Amino acid sequence: MAPTTTPTRAHTQTAPAAEAPMTAAPWRDEPEGRSFRRLPVTTLLSGGELSIPLHVVTGRHPGPTLGIITNQHGDEFLPTMVIRHWLATLDTSALRGRVAVISVGNPLATAACQRLTPEPHGRTDLHEAFPGNARGNTTQMMAAVITESFLDHIDFHCDFHAGGSGGRLQGRVDYNGKAPPDIRERCLAMARAFGQPFVHENDLTGTSAHYVTTKRGIPSCNPEIGGTFLGPDSTATYFEQSFAGLTRLATHLGLIDGDATPPSQVRFDLAGRRELRPRNSGYLESLFERPSDVGRLLPAGTLLGRVVDLYSYAVLEEIVTPFDGYLFFSRYSGTVSAGTQAFALAEAARAIRLD
Repeated sequence: MAPTTTPTRAHTQTAPAAEAPMTAAPWRDEPEGRSFRRLPVTTLLSGGELSIPLHVVTGRHPGPTLGIITNQHGDEFLPTMVIRHWLATLDTSALRGRVAVISVGNPLATAACQRLTPEPHGRTDLHEAFPGNARGNTTQMMAAVITESFLDHIDFHCDFHAGGSGGRLQGRVDYNGKAPPDIRERCLAMARAFGQPFVHENDLTGTSAHYVTTKRGIPSCNPEIGGTFLGPDSTATYFEQSFAGLTRLATHLGLIDGDATPPSQVRFDLAGRRELRPRNSGYLESLFERPSDVGRLLPAGTLLGRVVDLYSYAVLEEIVTPFDGYLFFSRYSGTVSAGTQAFALAEAARAIRLD
């Protein structure tokens, strides 16, 4: 991986030349102000109707459209609450362009407080279902509506995630490593502008980010910040980081004024990523349970945690760092199943420091 230039607002404030959508979106023609609508998907056996919520904040001045999606996974609540507060602070008289937000990408998974759509057949992870299929299962139907009514009408894309249930601590922004080179660099610039400690070139095949970067030719970033049920201190820390990240991103894209100069960050790709998963189920005693632990450079052999048998109280295994690496994912102490991601490292020898 080669170093990149520092992004500035001027670098990306003009929307890229994207493939034109087949049909116009009514919300693109709204005057200055705020609106909310629901995009119909299908009917449910409960007698209700499944729809996708769409918020639009339109500025007084011309500019690009930033599209944000959250809650594609139903147990990732923090981003949409951050977005709610952030949208309320936007001054439409100063805003250039518009911000369009799908506040709950997967209402069925969110209602069940679980990662995937609770349906009995087909692929049920909305995050892997794009561009969708209007004649597919319910998950594919939701993806198709999001694609046709939202993704096909934006100029920049942000797919905002957090750790789900399980006490996950993380702070990085992913971008699509399979995007065309020119778009990939614009994705990296967006990821850097968000201001998290790590930027990660990931394989995002099947995601909304992959669709917009490869089919529409527009850049995207995928923040992965914080988690669910972390307690007031950690939640407040990640709330503040996420709020600041959205402001920096909007500044970088030219929607608002401000400073989006990126901080010092670590960049890594899949070749330098290592997920550490216990071989046994049990109680994980984590030694890294604070947001400040994320980003630390740990030497090889560092003890990260232990897995304890809930029945015999025996220590089943110890989890240690296999190489010098930056900790970019950790968990609170708690029960884990065999194979659950407990920690994740970016190998120091393969990572690049971006200053």
